[in-house]
Amino acid sequence: MTSGVRTSDVVVSSLDHPVDFHALVDSGINKPARYMGHELGVEPRDWQTASVRWALTYPEIYEVGSSNLGHIILYSILNAVPGQLCDRAYLPAADLAGRLRERTQALFAVESRRPLPAFDILGFSLSYELGATNILEMLDLAQVPIRAADRGDLPLSDPAAPPLIFAGGPTATSNPEPYAPFFDFIALGDGEELLPEIGLVVAQAKADGLTRSQLLRDLAQVPGVYVPALYGTGADGVTLEPLHPDVPARVLRRVATPMPHYAMGLVPHVETVHDRLTVEIRRGCTRGCRFCQPGMLTRPARDVEPEAVIEAVETGMKQTGYSDFSLLSLSCSDYLALPAVGVELRNRLADQNVTLQLPSQRVDRFDEDIAHILGGTRKAGLTFAPEAGTQRLRDIVNKGLTDDDLLHGIRTAMQNGYRKVKLYFMIGLPGETDADVLGIAETCVMLQQRCRDLGRLNLNITISNFTPKPHTPFQWHSVSTAEFERRQVLLKEAFRRLRGVKVNFTDVRLSAMEDFVGRSDRRLAPVIEAAWRAGAGMDAWFESLDRTYAAWTGAIADAGLEGRYREMEVGGWSAVAALDREDLEAFCAQPLPWDHIDTGIDKAWLADDLQRALAAAVVPDCSFDGCSSCGVCGPDLGHNVVVPAPEVPTQVPTQAPPSERVCRIRVQFAKTGSMALLSHLDLMRMLERALRRSALPISFTGGFHPLPRIQIALALPLGAEAQSEWMDLEFTEALDPNHFRKTLQPLLPEGIQLLAAAEVPVSGKSLSQELTGAIWCFDLVPQEQAPMPLDWNAAVNQLLQATTLVWHDTDKKGRPRERDCRPALKALQVTDQNANGSVRLRLEAAVDEMGRSLRPAQIQHWLAETVGQPLQVQRLGREALLLSAQC
Repeated sequence: MTSGVRTSDVVVSSLDHPVDFHALVDSGINKPARYMGHELGVEPRDWQTASVRWALTYPEIYEVGSSNLGHIILYSILNAVPGQLCDRAYLPAADLAGRLRERTQALFAVESRRPLPAFDILGFSLSYELGATNILEMLDLAQVPIRAADRGDLPLSDPAAPPLIFAGGPTATSNPEPYAPFFDFIALGDGEELLPEIGLVVAQAKADGLTRSQLLRDLAQVPGVYVPALYGTGADGVTLEPLHPDVPARVLRRVATPMPHYAMGLVPHVETVHDRLTVEIRRGCTRGCRFCQPGMLTRPARDVEPEAVIEAVETGMKQTGYSDFSLLSLSCSDYLALPAVGVELRNRLADQNVTLQLPSQRVDRFDEDIAHILGGTRKAGLTFAPEAGTQRLRDIVNKGLTDDDLLHGIRTAMQNGYRKVKLYFMIGLPGETDADVLGIAETCVMLQQRCRDLGRLNLNITISNFTPKPHTPFQWHSVSTAEFERRQVLLKEAFRRLRGVKVNFTDVRLSAMEDFVGRSDRRLAPVIEAAWRAGAGMDAWFESLDRTYAAWTGAIADAGLEGRYREMEVGGWSAVAALDREDLEAFCAQPLPWDHIDTGIDKAWLADDLQRALAAAVVPDCSFDGCSSCGVCGPDLGHNVVVPAPEVPTQVPTQAPPSERVCRIRVQFAKTGSMALLSHLDLMRMLERALRRSALPISFTGGFHPLPRIQIALALPLGAEAQSEWMDLEFTEALDPNHFRKTLQPLLPEGIQLLAAAEVPVSGKSLSQELTGAIWCFDLVPQEQAPMPLDWNAAVNQLLQATTLVWHDTDKKGRPRERDCRPALKALQVTDQNANGSVRLRLEAAVDEMGRSLRPAQIQHWLAETVGQPLQVQRLGREALLLSAQC
């Protein structure tokens, strides 16, 4: 057991020791493998010699956070800095959060498994307006004071000092003020160069014994670091002014060059939301869509050299074993090298059964080359974002897209085999009328009718609600929840008559909360805290929406902020149009809560662009046309870097993966330790990726979605260790079993051990047909105090003497069924008894020709009925699976 403070049967870890992971995380926790860390790509870190210890703490569940590209890139960069260590933590689900609180155990990092208060710096990604409640939840679980003012002034080198708490990400960069009281500092803009600089300052401060406040004064001198405690509200009640003369009046965000080779850092053991290799090809967007905050916050545009992208993908696919990869940018189609890079990658990977995916693209740049590179043996989905339903409204928002562009792109897609396309639209955009709203449905009708000669076009439509964002030309605009609801009803009625169109609407309550928080100031911090204490959290998840909305509206009402309290809102589009130019300029010149954040965009230019929107004037993309004078380009933030379009290589036809069945190898293996927490499907994924990395000549199935020919006998229940499991693998070439073991074993994680391998006939019986029995060992622990010791031998004998053991359950369709399991019970014996009343049993069960057998959970049920009290299964293990012809 780990050193620490014992609470009943549980060890609570002290800060200088890892937590007792297996006492905290077991099969009673939903998806326990998400917490075990030690993914492919994790390197050993020396805790004792590190001068600065970071934990990048993503405020979402593991499956979301671990697949975030920025999170992984910064983690990889920090671990490359000498003397610095970086670990990771994620928001636990409710079951583990409850267990941590019940046992007063601080939330821990996934690699070192040390409590988060043991780190020097905790960095949160704030990429969404409502994400702050998750951050407060993580701080509370980490046993760190929620507010920066409550963290004292001890030097970081003092063991009692809380970690420095900071946030980064697009929401933190655009308007940090609603969240400012919770953070010691904010990292503005790109972090690739900024975070290592912060680490050097912190290392020096620790060596010098500086207090927390002294360290924060030093950090405020680092370009891109905003320390909220060093700023106060000015006389106008809005402007933030520095409290010390050496603190900059405005803090400039940082800009870095994309580093695609850091993208291949980790391969999770469990399936994640973006379960693929992701490589960035372009950072920044200069299209100038007036509603788009990322397009304003990430300028200038910076292309990655094509050779670097190709090398990163080719190397990454070999190192990770992924079957899919994605090229990432705010606008992939504006990466002029995309057709050449994509075709070159498809050519090089033509025989490897891989799929290329792209995020939402510009439909006006979608052509035959891009259509060819998408997908692979499995064609990926296709997404475009027209945003508005009429040309007039697209011009107002500067989308730069015509109906002809949209039609040509959709027809090109259909000519290349696509029959389903996803389209994104928004309602509530400035200047929108009912005709524009109905224009969305009319656009869908037009596309279906004018593509009818190519086949049936199915459309998946997502309708989101426009929310004004800071640092955009529409940041002064007002929106109305009632209008959103009315327009949704209008659009739903129009879509009701259409066939082949599936429509999803964003909940207006979510949009209202986003808008309320996103353009607020420090007055909102108590509301955020109150909403979290009232139950807000996981606010972007549909199943949490009712609870979250009630918590937020209650907190807002308690704070007396139910009415419109933001004076910087100019009103609806009609109110804007009614102002003359001088009055509008004067209104837009008033201070905003985020004016001290220097994104490089000139505020006067945003006001001018609002004037251009009133005239429906389109501003060209400055990456390819003339400069729009937004203020970004210069010595501080750099200039647009656009790589000219290289020549597109000749396309090599995609090959179906090899499916010849030449050699079958039967493998005996063990699954122990933390790997017992891995589900059967995740085990299959892990084996598939290991085989890809091995370059062994695995055979694939045929069909639309070819898979490696792997069969694992009788899936294990979650949490069960296994000492002698079996799997069959088929190959396209003759393969020596010993060579197979020596090649694959180093590519598998600790806990998956290949015990033996032997060749069996390819045409012989399948593994499932060879399976005859299973041997289990497990404990049964009474959940209530019995008045007298339980007679386990008598209970077991009663079970063995039963002539029938009927098990009632339901089939996959929910229909009741029953089966007599007595023929499967071959042997059951007591091997040990403990003073606490628990017993260890050994079960031998037969497996019939349909793969049905007897499970320990069923024995638990029948023995609980026999002894008259509930029982819990613990220390579950399968000692062996028995085959009719053992290898």
